[in-house]
Amino acid sequence: MDVISVTSHFSGNFSFGKYTRIEGRIDGKITSSGLLIVGEKADLNAELSGNILVIQGKIQGNINAQETVMIQATARICGDIRAPKIEIEDGAKVEGNILMSKYHPNLFKKLETTN
Repeated sequence: MDVISVTSHFSGNFSFGKYTRIEGRIDGKITSSGLLIVGEKADLNAELSGNILVIQGKIQGNINAQETVMIQATARICGDIRAPKIEIEDGAKVEGNILMSKYHPNLFKKLETTN
């Protein structure tokens, strides 16, 4: 298990494996091949992509999942979300588009060029 602690602040592109929990601050791009949990204390200004994403903290940036995005009550998201399955708990705040279909890496680029 990889853990980014609450006192950590990183910038750049990051790739994580089977199980990762982020509680700190990251600016950049995050990719996960497994389960990625964005904890309650996390503050991300990042694009997220992965298989299963659990969001409890603050994210500014687009989110793409190949399987599921679970947005819990403490989540604050400003960005578009795309996944075949999206769960949103009562109390979560989401500002952006929600697209429930398979993940395509270039979809947002295509949408931006047509608008």
